[in-house]
Amino acid sequence: MVTSGLNNMLISKNFKEIFTAEFISVTGGLIAGSLLVFQVDKLLLLPGLFILIPGFLEMRGSITGSLAARLSEKLHIGLEKSEKHKLIIENVMAAFTLALVVAAALGTFAYIASYFIFGVSLISLIYIPLLGSIISNLISIPITIFATFWFFKHKIDPDNVMGPISTTTADIIGVASLLLAIIIVI
Repeated sequence: MVTSGLNNMLISKNFKEIFTAEFISVTGGLIAGSLLVFQVDKLLLLPGLFILIPGFLEMRGSITGSLAARLSEKLHIGLEKSEKHKLIIENVMAAFTLALVVAAALGTFAYIASYFIFGVSLISLIYIPLLGSIISNLISIPITIFATFWFFKHKIDPDNVMGPISTTTADIIGVASLLLAIIIVI
């Protein structure tokens, strides 16, 4: 009987954490979508952007989500103070590198698709995701690292909350960064 009560309490805590994170995720998705809707006139100027946006947003969420998962795993198994800085630096470098490589690939694909589908040759379709990725990384990676450590320190399981929260945060920041990159490049 005692273990049943303990299991109910644990499930309740996990449920609360996961439900809250998913609620934040849905709300954040609405915010990111609203940012896109209000700027659709800018997006229509470059037809290749509609090819680029889904991949760019998916990339941002995947990179920060996997970063949070790697950090959370190390926190759960125990992390020495000396390992903490090395782990963070290695993961930040991996996230930045991966984001830039994928952004270059997405930009190249959008450029090629725009050329063959619309007959438009815009080299800026390669620069926009690269610049957007740099801006987004500079904001979302520190937020992800801080939030993962903060949740762990406050006895909230980062595995329960960081996936939805980091991907949603990355979506909002990604949309804003992409729109800023469009303004800068064009």
